[in-house]
Amino acid sequence: MMETDWNENSTRNTLGAKLASVISAHDTNWIIASRRNEYTTRKIIIGAALGLVGLVFLLLGNPDKLTSRSALLSMELRSGVRNKLAIDIISIGSQTRPEYQQAQARTFATHETVRHFFPITEGDDRDASCHKGLTNEDAVNIALECRKGSYEGWSYPEATKSSGQSKHRLKLLDSLRTQNIYKDPESLQADDHAADWMCAQKRPVDGFGTLLDYYKGTNVELPDFLFVVDDDTFINMELVTDFLRKKKYRPSTARVMAGCLMRFPVVGNFPWGGMGILISRAALENFIRPVHCESKKSMDKFDKRVCRQLSEDLIGEKELFREGMSISSLLRAYVAHEKYTSYRDWTLGFCFHNDWLWGYFVDYYELSIDMSPNGAFEDRIGSYGDSVIVWESPESVTETGQCMYKRHATNESHIGHLVGPDKMYELFWSQKLLAPEHFRDYERTNNKLGRLGR
Repeated sequence: MMETDWNENSTRNTLGAKLASVISAHDTNWIIASRRNEYTTRKIIIGAALGLVGLVFLLLGNPDKLTSRSALLSMELRSGVRNKLAIDIISIGSQTRPEYQQAQARTFATHETVRHFFPITEGDDRDASCHKGLTNEDAVNIALECRKGSYEGWSYPEATKSSGQSKHRLKLLDSLRTQNIYKDPESLQADDHAADWMCAQKRPVDGFGTLLDYYKGTNVELPDFLFVVDDDTFINMELVTDFLRKKKYRPSTARVMAGCLMRFPVVGNFPWGGMGILISRAALENFIRPVHCESKKSMDKFDKRVCRQLSEDLIGEKELFREGMSISSLLRAYVAHEKYTSYRDWTLGFCFHNDWLWGYFVDYYELSIDMSPNGAFEDRIGSYGDSVIVWESPESVTETGQCMYKRHATNESHIGHLVGPDKMYELFWSQKLLAPEHFRDYERTNNKLGRLGR
């Protein structure tokens, strides 16, 4: 796969063939920036256009569903032009609100850089018993169980003790239970969708693993970057791709970035829920490469780091590892090893928010380069554009960058969360009117919609 060309040497078609012969690449970049700045002087035109677009959507009615059952739906939204980024997107959603993923597919997923859009729902869960059998009361009980530490009635199972595992090795798992940082049981008790929330904690890993299986089974090249986001997340692809190019973030460098990074003293660094993660091609390769710990003579540096971390066994993952297994396979095995519906029979249990798992495996297994800003500490999972939440106490929380958009989105935000379908369409059209040549017609690509077997 050829390295992405980061130099924008070609002139924009919208400037016309006449200008194309005289405008340099430098001038092109200046003009593109100028066109974006014109937004403030074109509010009236855009407002009128948005009104017209809204009327069109009302007349068209609801779009076709994009949800799947035991299968992935894929939209081939991008041609094979290799001088552009190839970005794939996993959207984690639910069959209870398909309009969210439908809005994502019709808005930012039509950007020229988006190659595939994969909506993931309950139909793609490996543990089908969860959303069918778990009750809201069960979800509350699980949260209570996950807040029991060794000092509050929970102790390491006899099987674990007899195998030679020490409390020291499981210290991170113990910290998760003792610090009362798992989802508040009282908030779950007041939530009519508590069971849905609980089951969804495993869904990102399920979707990620299924997508990697798809890449392998169909010989599809890995994307330059992969986004994993919630169904109520909006991405301004114009700003994101411009950011990646300006920062010269190459797909060939192993890099995992959180849309908003949470610095937490107990769990460590992890993505803030909903803002998603961005994984480069090289980092994806680290996720899927086989690991060998038994043949010590042939171990490379990556194997040695992974095997050393496995021996630490901080969350009880060592017993699930098999020779030749990849980190992505280990991650899936860890998620699947104890079902929510069997929580009464748990040994180690599964007491992770999905964001904590990304943070743990990326940071501790060194799947990404060190992205710490000053070298004072190690950040294997970095932040997108210095977007960080620093949590020191409930009274001391600071937010920077895209983290300020974790509960809304504007035309200036690169990534926004808790965004409804109507707001997605509004944001999308304000962007498309400024650069229509960068977006594809959804209806034109709809005939490429198809099922991808697992």
